Amino acid sequence: MVEPDEIRTERLALSRIQPTDADAYIAMHGLPEAYPHDSRFRRDPEQAREQLDWFREKWVADGIGYWTIRLAATAEVIGFGGVQHKDEDDDPVLNLFYRFFPTAWGNGYATEMARAAISWARDHRPDRPVVITTDVGNAASIRLAEKLGFTLSAERERDGCAELVFRLAPPG
Repeated sequence: MVEPDEIRTERLALSRIQPTDADAYIAMHGLPEAYPHDSRFRRDPEQAREQLDWFREKWVADGIGYWTIRLAATAEVIGFGGVQHKDEDDDPVLNLFYRFFPTAWGNGYATEMARAAISWARDHRPDRPVVITTDVGNAASIRLAEKLGFTLSAERERDGCAELVFRLAPPG
């Protein structure tokens, strides 16, 4: 299956992560304020570059992966996110992830990107449920999960931190 190079929403352009996106990805990971709930996911520049390479490898292996999120009007990179394959307790799922530069917060971009990702998942991987895993203190992510129709499916501890897993069942 050939996937589109870009998906457009009303305000966003979502495209497969490219090597040219590394500077923006590294810059985002260098901002402590981009990780208000869980600093475990901060990366130094080398770690960020390695993670970005891994995201790109996931596209090659699975035909799906996280996107670079740009404002459609200006092409400014405002974040990264989308869905990619993951095993959740030996259950194959699609993990919905997003991280935005703090300057993009509060504009509804996460909701817009998430709806596009869920729509893509329904069309291309309808057999897989979509999950969102978030820190218990991340009220904005919890609100988004609930707004999109996800239900709380698990509360657990990972690496000494409490987290919640929300699940959106496959259609049908």
